[in-house]
Amino acid sequence: MATHYRAVLARPGTLRLLGTALLGRLPQGMSSLAVLLLVRLATHSYAAAGAAVGAGALAGALGGPLLGRLIDRAGRRRVVGPAAALQSGCYVALALAARGHAAAPVLIVLAGAAGGLTPPIAPVVRTLLRDLYDERVVRETAYSLEAIAQEMIWIVGPLATTIVVTVASPSVAVAVLGLVGLSGTLLFLRSPLLDVPAGEADGAAARGSALVSVDLRRLLLPIALMGVALGATEVGIPSLALHDGSRPASGLLLALWSLGSMAGGVRYSATRWGAALGSRYVLLLVLNCVVTAPLLFAGTIAVAAVCSFVAGLAVAPTFSCLYSLVGHVVIAGSEHEAFGWTLSGLVGGVALGSAVAGAAIGPVGVRGPFLLAVAAAGLAALGAIRFHGRFGVEVATA
Repeated sequence: MATHYRAVLARPGTLRLLGTALLGRLPQGMSSLAVLLLVRLATHSYAAAGAAVGAGALAGALGGPLLGRLIDRAGRRRVVGPAAALQSGCYVALALAARGHAAAPVLIVLAGAAGGLTPPIAPVVRTLLRDLYDERVVRETAYSLEAIAQEMIWIVGPLATTIVVTVASPSVAVAVLGLVGLSGTLLFLRSPLLDVPAGEADGAAARGSALVSVDLRRLLLPIALMGVALGATEVGIPSLALHDGSRPASGLLLALWSLGSMAGGVRYSATRWGAALGSRYVLLLVLNCVVTAPLLFAGTIAVAAVCSFVAGLAVAPTFSCLYSLVGHVVIAGSEHEAFGWTLSGLVGGVALGSAVAGAAIGPVGVRGPFLLAVAAAGLAALGAIRFHGRFGVEVATA
């Protein structure tokens, strides 16, 4: 495993690329909580706050493929930089509008605009990793490293938001979103690796949508279902803490879930795989069912802590495998759009899973979200079964 990580990081500029990408994407881990608290304070309405967060997520899901397609045609810097600048302006406008007691629809529209202008840094990074590493095992290790590092967004983001809100206010926290996102993106754009060309376009097909790839279209359903599972789990885990009367423990349980994902990603990179990539993807989706199921029986915070860590173990490996699959099925010349569709399918699924899981807690109880998560991950595995046995045998060595 260490050999493969060294092979990834030996490429000059890779560590800088991944580090600045995380900084540029940090607002994604901060925005939901910051916007929720800001709109709730400004309108005194949880419904308006939830609508603002949902508008941002929905706009992000819709805008991702469009921005990715623009990158495939206009270039990375010409799209990522302006998107970051416009998003930063939207966040500042949102903070000022809230302080000026603007009506809820105005705040919801501004939150949606900010979400729709999320800089497509993740598709750029995943396309670059595909093009930077020719050796299949090293490339998959690079995807694993990116998936592991991504968990830092969901650990540091909410914590940073909580600190800023406590020290200052929700409006300052939202303004900080714009500042951090723009600063991180500008540093990211200085990476010389962004000049590495994407794969050569292949005729008329590449000038069309990435959805020309039948396999990419077939991947979107299991991706969205996996998003439903993650969204449901993200609602269910803090609900366990709240049900037990321990609000502070909700953040701890979510952090343990992310730490479990990081640990799983490290172990995944060290595993010798004898299965084809498609078969491995199905197996990892099934594993998500298995490791999430214990949360159904978590009766105390201590047990929930262990179960939350275990539930995260398959998350990063699943996404590492998914990124490799997308790299296999994408049509040359539409790489950024393809990864944009992947992200959109996931975000859309997370939004749906969160909404349904929240509604299920009333009639079903705190186990409702986990029932949904297990069912969704199982359906995702069934949806991915058509990839079973495909894309050769990639053996990773420790």
